Amino acid sequence: MDWISSDEGWRIVSGAVVPFAAIVVAGVVAALIGRAALRRVVRLHDDEARSAAVAGIVSAARKASVWSSLGAEERTYVDHLAHESSVRLRLLPIAGSGLAANWAEHELADIKRDSVSFSFQAEQSLADFRDRLIDWQHRPSKAKKLFKTDLERWRHEEAETASTPNERPRDWTAPTEPATPRAAPERPAPAPMSHDAFRPAESAPAVRLADPAPVSPAAPSAAPSTTVDDRPTDPREARALPVTSARPSADDGSDDDQTYGQPVSAHQVRRRTSPDARDD
Repeated sequence: MDWISSDEGWRIVSGAVVPFAAIVVAGVVAALIGRAALRRVVRLHDDEARSAAVAGIVSAARKASVWSSLGAEERTYVDHLAHESSVRLRLLPIAGSGLAANWAEHELADIKRDSVSFSFQAEQSLADFRDRLIDWQHRPSKAKKLFKTDLERWRHEEAETASTPNERPRDWTAPTEPATPRAAPERPAPAPMSHDAFRPAESAPAVRLADPAPVSPAAPSAAPSTTVDDRPTDPREARALPVTSARPSADDGSDDDQTYGQPVSAHQVRRRTSPDARDD
């Protein structure tokens, strides 16, 4: 104490010790301020990243609620968006990010299934999905309370499903065997066909029509016979019967005038149809 109170001691204390202590204190204060500022920046960045991941996965869930009305390209985009948002959630340095990602993936699958079956449950699941993720964004420490119960329940249900005899998955995973061609039923051999079946029908021999006997104009024509033969007639014999003409042929030498009468001129026809007054 005597040395500090001396002139030489006071000069050393005031010129070296006090500035050094001031510098150390200033450095500590600056480090604390910088740390606080850096933590604030990191927290803002984490909040932005968490908000972007939550917004992306909520947007994917909104698209999944109308999954049945989406096209092939839109479904591919929704799957890509959901996968990217899930990866972002898992990479966040926040407590419960893995639980939130697992819960979100399971809920997205349920929303798609409800949408395909045209169930109104898809809208309710979407609202619950959005509210839970927003609540977890504001309070990450509640992740276990928000997601762990559902995850354990789903794990228990899957275990029960796996323990029961599952016939449907067995049918889905059954190995496909190459289809064996079925033997064609044996058909009876066709009976040999006779060459007579393909032989054309013998044409009836041409029968020359006999010249009818000359008919005398004075002799009355004979009355046709009304006797009916009850015996069956062979079709071939019927085709072979000669067809006689009722009119005498012009080659028999008979006179046409006796058959048809004398010809009449056109002048006589006019006089008969329209007689002239002078003829009276």
